[in-house]
Amino acid sequence: MIYVGRQDNERRMLMLELWHIWVIAGIVLWIFEIFTPGFVVGVFGTACLIVAPFAGADVTFKIQLLVFGIATGGTALVIRPLIIRHFYGREAKIRTNADALVGKSCIVTEVIDLLSGTGMVKIGGEIWSASTPDESRVDVGQKVTVREVIGCKVVVEAITTEKGGAVS
Repeated sequence: MIYVGRQDNERRMLMLELWHIWVIAGIVLWIFEIFTPGFVVGVFGTACLIVAPFAGADVTFKIQLLVFGIATGGTALVIRPLIIRHFYGREAKIRTNADALVGKSCIVTEVIDLLSGTGMVKIGGEIWSASTPDESRVDVGQKVTVREVIGCKVVVEAITTEKGGAVS
């Protein structure tokens, strides 16, 4: 029982039963969940709301804690991954900066040759230093594809035709 004040020398009582406390705790935790990412606080809020009917049925407090533990574990292992996948899994992975260059076609502007230490390509109006993964030579004007970006250098491969020859 929680006493709420006095009125004419008589105490008015606010009767809170245990199931009220579980529901209030669940609602408060869900309000906190609104302001936190990752559906962590919501796991506990959901578990509180699952325990409330058990408390209303006058199940012992030990059993309520057991149900709370099982509900927390079940929610964390089953429902949380579904919610995370729903909210965060569908975002398209947008490649930006240097990562956006991978897979793009470009033109060799300076011979790519490991022995002479040269190699430049033009990618969308920008000139980049270039090398090949197999240390092969690529001539000026040949089309290549960016395979990876290492620092300020791109690793490129010559675009080949279906017959296996390089496009010139």
